[in-house]
Amino acid sequence: MFTSKIQKLSLSFLNVLATIILSITLIISLQYYHTEIFNKEINQSFSGDHLYNPYEDYDGSSLKANFHAHSVVWMNITNGAQQPEEIYEHYYKKGYDIISLSNYHKITIDKSADYYIPAYEHGYNFKKSHQLVINSNKENFFDFSGYQSFHNKQLVLKKLKTNDNLVALAHPNFMAGYTKEDVKYLRGYDFIEVYNNYRTSAGVWDAALSSGYPAWILADDDVHDISNPDLCFNNWTRIGTEEKTKTGVLSALKRGCHYGVKNATHNEINFLDSCKLQGHEIKAYFRSKADSILFISDNGKVVNRINGQKFASYSVLPENSYVRIEAHTGEETIALNPVIRYNGIFLTKNAEIPDVNILMTILYRTLVLFTSTLFLFLLILLHRKNKLIDRVFRSNLISKIRI
Repeated sequence: MFTSKIQKLSLSFLNVLATIILSITLIISLQYYHTEIFNKEINQSFSGDHLYNPYEDYDGSSLKANFHAHSVVWMNITNGAQQPEEIYEHYYKKGYDIISLSNYHKITIDKSADYYIPAYEHGYNFKKSHQLVINSNKENFFDFSGYQSFHNKQLVLKKLKTNDNLVALAHPNFMAGYTKEDVKYLRGYDFIEVYNNYRTSAGVWDAALSSGYPAWILADDDVHDISNPDLCFNNWTRIGTEEKTKTGVLSALKRGCHYGVKNATHNEINFLDSCKLQGHEIKAYFRSKADSILFISDNGKVVNRINGQKFASYSVLPENSYVRIEAHTGEETIALNPVIRYNGIFLTKNAEIPDVNILMTILYRTLVLFTSTLFLFLLILLHRKNKLIDRVFRSNLISKIRI
């Protein structure tokens, strides 16, 4: 009798485990029914005889911002150690003008700030394909929690992007949430979070730019606990706007009139004073002498390097589809948005969401329904098997008691 109980418990455990696994698999598979199959076309490189300079109106004054920080939220289930007010105070004391909390699928607003920009971090998939959604008044919970193909990632961006908000690919190199291959095709976002406490993603940024996608830089701490000094004041975004309002900030961000900073000392060292175009020559001035000023073009290739100067210039060659600048001063790196080629009318058509392939979408969803039905059928069979095992066990137990 004791052996029978052990066997019954073992079978029950295995059946419960199988039921849980099948149920989770069924729920996840149903998410993929919403997938749309897009016409996947590689983005084309920037081209044209004109050059777009995002810093044409930049006058040297800027606002210091961090758009990625986490507080206590969702009954402290998510990873955040302090209350919102503590984080605001911590960053404002350090001279920040804008500090936005980007809690997971939760918008938190600082009503005391003059130009507070609401934000939240979107995504609950295991590969960390997350996004920062900036200037949104409502959270979007649509996502695919399992593996994400190009089509899944593109659909998420399509669902998130509106005319009013700004979307960033968050920490792309963290668990390869977004790869160099992804950004050759993806559209419907505004920024790449190049500098982040967890990863630097300059390679992914250059891959997007080399494919002709006008992605601007974003630099943020992504802090989860301000009591740890190593997690704060490492990465920030400097926004060049004459109009010190929310509208002015958003306008500058959309134009790319801002730059990203990565700093290991937590204290600001250098600043951009100006970046101008004279014909096809880029002229950049920094407030202090930089150890090196790099001009970087297609595929991340360094095309010019100036050492120990405040000023550096570079004449854009026909083979340069874009040129961006990095200024290295001590343990600080300033990364400017690129000067890019265009036709003098619009930057690129690559920003448009690709068309949906209706036939392939129908076929894919049919396959998902078939797979989900199969999982449901297996769950029903398992449930019936459990009942049968229970009946057999009870019958054997009654027989032994009578004997």
